[in-house]
Amino acid sequence: MAEEKKIKDEKTNETKQAKKSGSGKKVVIGIIAAVVVIAGIFVAIKMKKPAKMKDFESQVTTIDGIEIPEGTRIVALGEAAHGNKEFQSLKLEVFQELVEKTNVRALILEGDLGGCAIANKYIQGGEGTAEEATLHLGYTLYKTDEMCELVQWMHDYNETAAEDDKVRLYGMDIQYDEDTILYLEQFYQAVDETKFNDYSDQMVSLMGEVSEDFQASNYDATVALMDDIKEDIEANKDAYTEKVGAAEVEFASYAAENLKYFASYRAKENCANKARDTYMKVNVDWFLEVEEREHNGAVMIGCHNGHMTRNHSSVATFLGTFLAEEYGDKYFAIGTDAYYSVTSLPKTSARDRVDRKFCSDDPIAYQVKDLSEDKYYIDFSKVDANSDLGKKINSNIRTGSVGETDSIMYKFVKSTYTINFKPTDMYDAMIVYYDVEPIRVWTDK
Repeated sequence: MAEEKKIKDEKTNETKQAKKSGSGKKVVIGIIAAVVVIAGIFVAIKMKKPAKMKDFESQVTTIDGIEIPEGTRIVALGEAAHGNKEFQSLKLEVFQELVEKTNVRALILEGDLGGCAIANKYIQGGEGTAEEATLHLGYTLYKTDEMCELVQWMHDYNETAAEDDKVRLYGMDIQYDEDTILYLEQFYQAVDETKFNDYSDQMVSLMGEVSEDFQASNYDATVALMDDIKEDIEANKDAYTEKVGAAEVEFASYAAENLKYFASYRAKENCANKARDTYMKVNVDWFLEVEEREHNGAVMIGCHNGHMTRNHSSVATFLGTFLAEEYGDKYFAIGTDAYYSVTSLPKTSARDRVDRKFCSDDPIAYQVKDLSEDKYYIDFSKVDANSDLGKKINSNIRTGSVGETDSIMYKFVKSTYTINFKPTDMYDAMIVYYDVEPIRVWTDK
């Protein structure tokens, strides 16, 4: 009897196991099916292209059709990513148009203040080559043929331009101190050799050979040294002016002030985005004041979209908001984007880079796909609000925004490399491409 019960129990357990196994297989099959369906939906969404706008081509123009409102004091040109050739070349193309058509004679880069000042010496007819000047612009990503072409054009333009028509280069960033220290060293070499040795030794002792050497504990001493340098420049202004000119003396004093900004940014503000953009705004104000006072001219800014948009469209968007709030319609913001891009990003360092593929899904940039030009300029004030294009620029849409960092999340989460705002909230105009290529930095320099 016990044996029969045992056999019966075993059969019952086998039946239960079979049912359980069958249920498990159904669950696995169900999960697989769900994954397939979700993947199918994802692929379908990813493969879905934006609709064509029948009125697009009639409402846009090529770069030579750019018109800037009269009275504009600052024109800002953004770039959806730092690591694309087209966006770097665009700085020169737009600057050339502005020099030809407006009173813009100064270009302000998202680059090192001291380094761009050194490059500007070459642009003003100084010694050296465009390649050597390009190496001072502040970032490895600027060590490219495209940026060298920009520097070379500015230099060549000035060789034949009238004195009051010459162009100038400025750098508004304060992240690094090496070239600003070098600029001050070169200044003192020219005006007072003894003070050059003294100040050079003190700057290196307090700030180190490279920016990363700077210690927060040296903040107070660094500020005191910069104040001492500014006082020396003011006390000897006439003598120094005789040797290097008034503009050089004024800029040297301002360079010392910027090293205080650098020290504060590193030691007091923990390298925060808002602090960086706040100091860049101070620099833009100063450059504009000099240009309007000395040259009766406006300025152009070249930087990432993330700095120059009118609204808070990214964690780094402060500069454009500050400028829009202060200058109102005298600030003209031109954003950029591309539908497809292969972008160069730093892998293990700024010099060791990798190419990443992106699709912004920008329905405006997509329109360039089958047109004759590689890019188009869209002045939002000239777009019919009721047209297909007008509805898009006044609606939240995806546009590209890739920083100077690489991330595994780019492969999975579109919001890590795009933003979702109304273009009209961010910009006054846009320049859009269908596709763009990666920069190639000079790895041997």
